[in-house]
Amino acid sequence: MKTASPLIFALSLFFVASCARPPSKLPPEIPGQDAFKISEPPAIVHDDLGLESLAEALAENIKRLGETDNKFLQFGPRTVLKKNYVISLQYLADKIDSGLPEKDINKIITDNFQFYEVRKKNKQGDVFITSYFEPVIEGSREKTATYSQPLYRVPDNLVNIDLGKFVNEFERLSALKDENRSDNMRLYGRLVKTGWGSGYKVIPYYTREEIDSSKALAHKGLELAWVDPIDAFFLHIQGSGTVKFRDGRKLRLGYASQNGRPYYAIGGYLKDFIPEDEISMQSIEKYLRSIPDIDMKNILYKNPSYIFFTILKGKPVTSFGTEVVAGRTIATDRRYYPKGALAYMEFKVPVFDNNGSSKPARWEPTSRFVLDQDTGGAINGPHRVDLYWGSGDDAGRHAGVMKEWGKLYYLVPKQDFIVNISNGEIPDPGTENSTDTR
Repeated sequence: MKTASPLIFALSLFFVASCARPPSKLPPEIPGQDAFKISEPPAIVHDDLGLESLAEALAENIKRLGETDNKFLQFGPRTVLKKNYVISLQYLADKIDSGLPEKDINKIITDNFQFYEVRKKNKQGDVFITSYFEPVIEGSREKTATYSQPLYRVPDNLVNIDLGKFVNEFERLSALKDENRSDNMRLYGRLVKTGWGSGYKVIPYYTREEIDSSKALAHKGLELAWVDPIDAFFLHIQGSGTVKFRDGRKLRLGYASQNGRPYYAIGGYLKDFIPEDEISMQSIEKYLRSIPDIDMKNILYKNPSYIFFTILKGKPVTSFGTEVVAGRTIATDRRYYPKGALAYMEFKVPVFDNNGSSKPARWEPTSRFVLDQDTGGAINGPHRVDLYWGSGDDAGRHAGVMKEWGKLYYLVPKQDFIVNISNGEIPDPGTENSTDTR
């Protein structure tokens, strides 16, 4: 058996569930608090998307952060009360709304926030950045020869057990109890009778193959729409998307639940069929469409994980509870990085020669402020970041090739800045602040 190269390993992590995605499964160990180092701000702080869109994204993020039950945000060794973090972000948002030029906003940030840089992973960069998007696919309300794969709503027999509720009763689980991670401690299965008068037991839920090949959920009225099988598979990976019907109407679907089975990235299996330097979401789809249906389905069945959907009225919703923001929402491992935090990212973006190109002509460096609002089943560890690119084919083209090392800094308000705001002594742009690292 060939040993997978670092590129293949990284790409296998790329094909993950995304917006409004299922919580990450946690290993038993609890990570240390050494994911960050305090750093000087980058020499040039620039947002390629513009400050107006940042202000809009901050507004919803601040609102949602204020609604959460968390009492604080943890940045490695530094603990910031949630209420203090909220007022700091609100101050920044107000200054942006006031129309100050970018250089003044940047000075407010660099004077009053510390940059907590994610520690280096290797010489290429600190974090490995991939991307996800919202697919828009063709579909039907009824099964057809082309649209033969159903997208299911949550089945009635799916059992979702929150193990956090049982921690106090089982000493074996007590070490896992953590109010910031309780939504990760879940078990998915189904109830079956154990025998006459013996009650029920919980067993693992059906696999992808059992659901799609053995028709375990057929004829139960759970179908939301019918789509192409390969489109359905990638919709499961992204976690949300829009189905467009022949009459022009659209149905927007978002993540509702999962079968609890482990996620397997088929990109790892396909390394023997697609050259390493060409592997991407697009090349994987092209390969799947080039082989017989039975072979294609057997490859899809290698990933036993299965997603169930719900109808959305608006945009897809992140695990943090906000709507995704194109180019700004990122997904990280919640064990290391707090949801609702403001961060700054330096990375490279793909540039295509024309709308028909599937392979980038070049990569250009860029930077922007982002908001940590999401999680992902394969976004594990302190050096993994998934950036939400947007909706539709062009977003998918860009997201499908994103696999770049970059830098990630979390913005943490300085202690004297918090004190000044709390006391109503709001510093003017350019006011010198201390570098207190508490």
